[in-house]
Amino acid sequence: MLRVGIVGPQSTVERIIHIAQGLKLDVIFLTYPYKEVKETEDIIKNNSNNVDFWIFSGRISYNIACEAEGNTEKQIYIEHTEAGIFKGLLEFSFKTGSFLDHVSIDEISKSHLETALNQLNIQPKNIFVKTFSEKTSTEELIDFHLQLWDKGDTRGAITCFEEVYLQLKEKGVPAFRISTSDIEIQHTLNILSEKIKTFYFMDSQVAVQLFEMDHLENHFKSSKQTYQLQFMELKLKEILINLSEHLNGSLVEKGLGRYLIFSSRGDSEREIQKIEETVNNMILESGLKVGVGIGFGETVFSAELNANNALRLSKERFGSIIIVQENGEVVEAESENIEMFDYPYFNDKNFMTNLQNAKISVKHYIEIFSLIRNAGIKDFTIKDISMQLSKDERNTRRFIEGLCEAGLAECIGVEEYPTRGRPRRVYKLINSPYKTNMAY
Repeated sequence: MLRVGIVGPQSTVERIIHIAQGLKLDVIFLTYPYKEVKETEDIIKNNSNNVDFWIFSGRISYNIACEAEGNTEKQIYIEHTEAGIFKGLLEFSFKTGSFLDHVSIDEISKSHLETALNQLNIQPKNIFVKTFSEKTSTEELIDFHLQLWDKGDTRGAITCFEEVYLQLKEKGVPAFRISTSDIEIQHTLNILSEKIKTFYFMDSQVAVQLFEMDHLENHFKSSKQTYQLQFMELKLKEILINLSEHLNGSLVEKGLGRYLIFSSRGDSEREIQKIEETVNNMILESGLKVGVGIGFGETVFSAELNANNALRLSKERFGSIIIVQENGEVVEAESENIEMFDYPYFNDKNFMTNLQNAKISVKHYIEIFSLIRNAGIKDFTIKDISMQLSKDERNTRRFIEGLCEAGLAECIGVEEYPTRGRPRRVYKLINSPYKTNMAY
């Protein structure tokens, strides 16, 4: 069941809950009342992982949340209309005996007040208005109302903020609230209901993850290497089965080095970091480039078609996980928490840029790193690498020296017990130029 967080002054939060109970929405409401609107930022940052949707009592708290979180798709706010202004003006007139005269008002925009007064066809006198934004402090608004009251220019104040209202009341100023009406709250909750239906629909869409190893068939040519290929495929399938379990999906082998996982869009979006980790592990296990495309669709056919398009784009720019939405929109998965990994992360744009700037072959780097990682060794000689990878020793030396210049490897000494001739230099890899304290 989805969890909806309600943010606003205590009184408004209570009214929202009361009205929501009558609508019988199939969600869990979590309340986050504040005393000052600036508390919204901390509320969002501390509880974003526990909440699926947010409702804000007004535009200011919504703006603060958008700035703090960035994702506006799962945030809505109660839009204030003229009804709240009329309510405040009527209460002011009734309590003070002054009709649309000698009053101070704070509003997010003068146009709201002007629209309300134009509908009354009345020209008010001595109305003092101050507009505000999310950066306006409570003290600034209180001073605005107090100064006018102390000078005798007003007979009361109308404010949008509960904390301003309460402090003005304490100081003896007749204060009134521009608050949301029940109709406004109910309208916002209806919008929430529609958003939830859309969310459930999208969450249940078909998702296809398509993985393809780059030229796997050319990597093992001799009959002896055929067994190595089979062992590698078993390890790759183990990695993918583990991912499939996280996605509540089904793994299908589509041919040599090509794998497909069926799951739902919701599970795929929630586990995007796990997908990235899987791709990285496949690269390190095989020593080959891996293309991955994710496709969403209302049917299996459309999702698989989108996944194939995404895979094609992924192979064109190695290090990217491409997603093609149900409408054909192409997006690139963003890597998160890269700093937690203690090995090269091939979805990390900074790491890939460092390799390219140093003119280091990504393919050769993967081969060497994968060899060292899978062999469980911490250091190596150039002869070790050239023999294991069946490569020319001179070219291997040139490549290792290039890694050293780029800060991706370093010479740590010479062999302790050389068999004959001059002692060979011993090297170790450094995971990246900006993680020099971690090495294999």
